[in-house]
Amino acid sequence: MKRLFGLISLAGFTAALIVHVLALTGVDVSEHFPAVWGLHGGIFLVFIPFVFFSRKTLGPKPTFAEIRNAFPMWVVVLGCGIFAYALLNFALTMVGSEVGNPSIVDGKYVLVSHGKHVRELTALEYSAFKANEIRGFSGHWLAFYFMPFAYFMFGRDSSTIPADAWRRR
Repeated sequence: MKRLFGLISLAGFTAALIVHVLALTGVDVSEHFPAVWGLHGGIFLVFIPFVFFSRKTLGPKPTFAEIRNAFPMWVVVLGCGIFAYALLNFALTMVGSEVGNPSIVDGKYVLVSHGKHVRELTALEYSAFKANEIRGFSGHWLAFYFMPFAYFMFGRDSSTIPADAWRRR
C-alpha cells in the first residue's frame, strides 16, 4: 500500500514539475489543459495518508533529528531544497502578481484585487499573469507531492535508527 502511495506521489510530483517548468517559461498550462487544477486536489489523495502513516512511525511531533534519521541524507537535502525553493517561488510569484488576479470582465482582460479593478491588461499580459498564477501553485505542489513520495518510498521507522546515524552516512 505504501509503495502505491509512493508511486502516485511520484506521478503527481513529475506532473507538477512539468507544469512548473512550463509556467516558468511563460506558458499558461491551464489555458491549454484546464484539468491541470486536478493536481491541486490530488495532493489530498497522498498527503492525508502520509499524515496518518507518518504519525504511526514518527510520532505526532517528530523532531528534525528524528525526521533526518528516518531518511537517507540525499532525501533530506533534496526535501529541504524543494521546501526552500517553494518558499522563494511563492515570494517571487507574489511580486509578479502585483497582488492581483487576472480575470476577464465584460470581455476585457483585467487585474482584480479583492474584487476591485486594478487595471486593464493586454492579452499578452493576461497570459503572463495566468502563467505566474499556475507557477505559484505548482511550486507548492512540488513540496506537497515530494513529502509523501519521500516518506512512502524511502522512509524508515526513526525509533529503530541510532540518533547519530545521520553522521555516519
